[in-house]
Amino acid sequence: MAITAVIGLGQLGEAVVRHLSDHGAEVIAIDSDLPRVEAIKDRVARAVCLDATDERALRAAGVAEASTVVLALGEGQLEQAVLATMMLRELGVGRIISRAATDVQAKVLQRLGVSRIVFPERQVGVQLARQILSPTVLEMMPLSYGTSVAEVQITKELAGQSIGDAAIRRRYGLNVIAVRRAEQRAADDGNIDERWSVDNAPGPETVMALGDVLVVAGADEKIRALAEVS
Repeated sequence: MAITAVIGLGQLGEAVVRHLSDHGAEVIAIDSDLPRVEAIKDRVARAVCLDATDERALRAAGVAEASTVVLALGEGQLEQAVLATMMLRELGVGRIISRAATDVQAKVLQRLGVSRIVFPERQVGVQLARQILSPTVLEMMPLSYGTSVAEVQITKELAGQSIGDAAIRRRYGLNVIAVRRAEQRAADDGNIDERWSVDNAPGPETVMALGDVLVVAGADEKIRALAEVS
């Protein structure tokens, strides 16, 4: 199984670690702050307190075995991110994903060999703005410039119609990839447990219900147009 190392266990790093471990990935969690390491150690294969700019410490922690390293250091830690990137390149890590706060930081890290740059605060801001403009668009993931995969919640306008009758592909140029639907079930303790069922192969005959979530792919402006009537 491929190993992922996450360096920096703040909000971003911890979220990455938890999601990876919840999905069965082998994770090495690293931070220079011992309480953060202690807080996550029971969820990962290895949790190590060390200085990410120390090549020997990184090697001893098994980071050289990782296929991917996520550098989730804080906004004000550009110098540490630069040094850590250099150490990771020395260890032969093939894929490095790093957080950056500014375009200048991103350029520096890319020139050092970082494979992918993420801007968490910027991405959250864009997502929030999209939800304000189109409340029924729950999530959008860019595929390329102007094209995304999005989750669009169904409201009264389309509820009760089939995907074919709504002509989502013909009218909006969107491909429906999946349909998510909330289902309520009685739990063993008597409480009502709400879970999502997913239809990964919806056809033209699939009927949309109020509250369903369509996962669609296509042009951003078409997604917004669907959201206006959904």
